[in-house]
Amino acid sequence: MDPKIRRATRDDAEFLAWVMLASSRSHVARGIWDLIIGAGDAGCLDYLKRLAVAEPRSLCHYDSFRVAEAGGRPAAALCVFKPGEGGWPLAANAMANVQRDLGWSNADLEASWQRMAPALACFIPEAGEDWSIEFVATLPDYRRRGLVDALLRQAIQEGVACGCKLAQITILAGNEAAQKAYEKCGFRVHAERGSNEFRSATGAPGFRSLMREL
Repeated sequence: MDPKIRRATRDDAEFLAWVMLASSRSHVARGIWDLIIGAGDAGCLDYLKRLAVAEPRSLCHYDSFRVAEAGGRPAAALCVFKPGEGGWPLAANAMANVQRDLGWSNADLEASWQRMAPALACFIPEAGEDWSIEFVATLPDYRRRGLVDALLRQAIQEGVACGCKLAQITILAGNEAAQKAYEKCGFRVHAERGSNEFRSATGAPGFRSLMREL
């Protein structure tokens, strides 16, 4: 039986915070959110829970997420969005509002930018994609049950229904398990960018983008 796939709600904010953090860390100990936030697990999860309900509604907002349930509970999720309708710049505005609410000082902001510098140099330029998938993660106890495959199929169908032509997903280079899952759904490696500084900061060599026609 296929898992139940539904749109996320505000009540999912805590789970989505875990999804964003876990997906960013991928197969390494530290990810992009660790660099941005500069806190331990509790601080990162608090920040991301706030971001999941923050305005403006960005790709990090619960509206952008689709949740797969197993046993009546959220078990996996991903987000979908159109890069041309705000994308990461809109998320940056939502992040600024979260940081303001948390009382970040100018020194905190500067420290965040310094931590992020290795990642900024590795971001892969857009290549015409009009449908993006991000933040894919499954709770450990529910892995290998086809939840990600079902979410990806739903996300692809949704992109087609929206009239999109090219879908994109970004992973940390070296996450071979994730790459195989996405290739199973028709994605192919498009580009990769990395640096020694990023490897030192996170343990991953860089970012890798995969694309597929819809």
